[in-house]
Amino acid sequence: MSYDLFVYLKRSEMPTPMAWREAIVGAGFPVALDTDFDVDTFTGFLPCPVNDQISGFEYYASRVDPIDAKHLQLPAGTDFSVQFSIGASPLELVSALAASSVLAALAAGTLSDPQSGESISGNVAVDWARSELTKGPANW
Repeated sequence: MSYDLFVYLKRSEMPTPMAWREAIVGAGFPVALDTDFDVDTFTGFLPCPVNDQISGFEYYASRVDPIDAKHLQLPAGTDFSVQFSIGASPLELVSALAASSVLAALAAGTLSDPQSGESISGNVAVDWARSELTKGPANW
């Protein structure tokens, strides 16, 4: 069973991998996003160690059609999405929550958790992720 998170944003607001990684560290997450990938074309497992332990998530980027954006009630101009898919590893959840929430914050995007039905604005996404992490194992 997989767990998915989505971040919807304007493609023009997508940070570089290096800026994204620095923002994750700056937000205080013990996560080190790999920076050797193209945000538009990369697909597959993206390493994102947690406390120097192997972790990461499946990364999928795609364009968002304006009709789909309207149906999802996304802000005007939203034209890009990043999907974070993980398995059962708790460390994968840590890396995905950190990376997705910081991306939503950096890009003024929307973080969507289809499992819970929640849609989180970028300006509160990092706080939401921290709250989600307090529900899990104490030793992330």
